[in-house]
Amino acid sequence: MPEAINTTIVRLPMYMQEANKGLFEPRVVSIGPYHYGQGSTLDMETHKDRFHHAFFQRLGNHVNHQDLIAQCTEGAMQCYNGNVDFRLYTLERLTRDGCFILELLIQWEEGEHAHVDDHMRLMSNSIYYDLLIVDNQVPFFVLARLFEEFRRYNGEHPIVLVNTPLVNLISNFFNYDSQFSWVYNSNPPNEDLPNSNHRHLLEIQYNLVIRGNNNRNNNDEQMHYYSCLCGLCSRNICHKSPMPLGIPGANELQDYGVKFHQKENQLITDIFDVTFSHKTMSIPQFKINFGSKILLANLFAYDQIAGQQGRNNGVIVGPVTSYVVLMNALINTKKDVMVLQREGILDNLLSNEEEVASFFNRLGRCALVDVSNHRYTGMFEDVNRYWRYGCCCKHFVTFRMKHCRNPWTCLSLMGAILLLFISLISMIYTILQYYNRRQ
Repeated sequence: MPEAINTTIVRLPMYMQEANKGLFEPRVVSIGPYHYGQGSTLDMETHKDRFHHAFFQRLGNHVNHQDLIAQCTEGAMQCYNGNVDFRLYTLERLTRDGCFILELLIQWEEGEHAHVDDHMRLMSNSIYYDLLIVDNQVPFFVLARLFEEFRRYNGEHPIVLVNTPLVNLISNFFNYDSQFSWVYNSNPPNEDLPNSNHRHLLEIQYNLVIRGNNNRNNNDEQMHYYSCLCGLCSRNICHKSPMPLGIPGANELQDYGVKFHQKENQLITDIFDVTFSHKTMSIPQFKINFGSKILLANLFAYDQIAGQQGRNNGVIVGPVTSYVVLMNALINTKKDVMVLQREGILDNLLSNEEEVASFFNRLGRCALVDVSNHRYTGMFEDVNRYWRYGCCCKHFVTFRMKHCRNPWTCLSLMGAILLLFISLISMIYTILQYYNRRQ
């Protein structure tokens, strides 16, 4: 089926999973065949059966379960690649996973009128992120077919009466105003998503994150330029040799006069809208906690998978991958994290700065594509041009950063200069007295 061919769910390589423990593995619920039967998700199987039964109750007794399973899952198994034992993970289990997700979405939309037990309330945070793991998915068309059956036999349900599309239910669930999502403020869920084919839940969340910025490219649309401290270096003079592909860390760049600025939050903020001009790098704020680590890591993985599928002009480095490349370059040690924290660019809710640096470094090493040409390539060139050639007085900048950082060091420096000046005057006066005596 054409739908199934375009809905491939790829399993990540083992080295990528091993390097990022806990970010690509479900904690409480497995969806699809790749993580089925894992120890940490076995307790949820009973609740999945209960949700499956509750969803079929909504359809009524006049629905033949076997016919519905065959109709809704046709071509679904072709969406999974790799070594999958479909004798263990059957079409019935795939349907059960789809019904579990839909019943979860419907109960969420019903709100206080839905009957949710305490266990599901306790596990809601973990379930939220498990459903966004890149290889813990079911094909979207399975959910769409099951949802159409729900609409057919539930004409009086509020969801059907308001004619709410399935993608809107998903958007409302994943982007409500809470601590769980860091894309809510920039992408309000009341805006409809385009009515297009989707692969799975993670792709819908991916489209929410990059919505409105798909056609933007910092290398083409933004004018990157630097300014020499002394005003002596022009762009043509300084551009003599190829620039490095990477840039120094935030702490080193700050020592050489680069300023970091948090972009003001607006109604719709592009978290990938990073610019460098007049020695200032402006970066939107990123709230980093355990949940945002999971979300960013899986968006990063899917961004690379999507860039390699269906492209005729080679691999495309997407905005999430480019953002990880940028943060991996800026953050090498905890000192770099502290620089970005002081400027409000990173809102760190993890245990310490080392954990933030380790997260971006491990994730950056797991790029599946060539990242030599990405969204911020032009900006990297300008930063390196300033760092290598434009900073003619970089020794002065280093001196200023070390000795004029606070009022006490400034007073000490002024005292030392004054003492040196008095000593110089005294020496000159002594020499003049000596010559006057000889005459």
